[in-house]
Amino acid sequence: MLGSLSALGALGALTACAAPAGDGLDAAGSPVARYDWDPGSGGDAALMEGTLALRDGCLYIVGEGDADGLTVVPVLSRELAAWDATAEVLTYAGRDYAMGDTVFAGGGWGAPTPDMTIPDACVPDEWGEVMHVQDVDLEPYAG
Repeated sequence: MLGSLSALGALGALTACAAPAGDGLDAAGSPVARYDWDPGSGGDAALMEGTLALRDGCLYIVGEGDADGLTVVPVLSRELAAWDATAEVLTYAGRDYAMGDTVFAGGGWGAPTPDMTIPDACVPDEWGEVMHVQDVDLEPYAG
């Protein structure tokens, strides 16, 4: 990928915190793409780095330093994510992230799959791919 959307080494096994029940993630109009991922199952070896942005009803990651504003749809773990529509705040693994915050996550790119819930407003990247997040937090990777 371009800019700071780059591949890095495999991620280590980590522990997870569950999102609170009734979190707005699956509410009508939720901008968060999501899927069922078991944190104990490991993950792919790519790293996504960028800034959270809410655009036209979809949560995107905008690549840091990318002059063209390269964007990706992060597909987040249903178990770890929550969405507050009023405050426009993503909670992931118990930590809050506002629009404009820089985030990092391991995972992999691929076409959306039937087990993913992708909001209609979300547009995959120019290759038709989304980033399935396979990480238990959105903080810098401390390899």
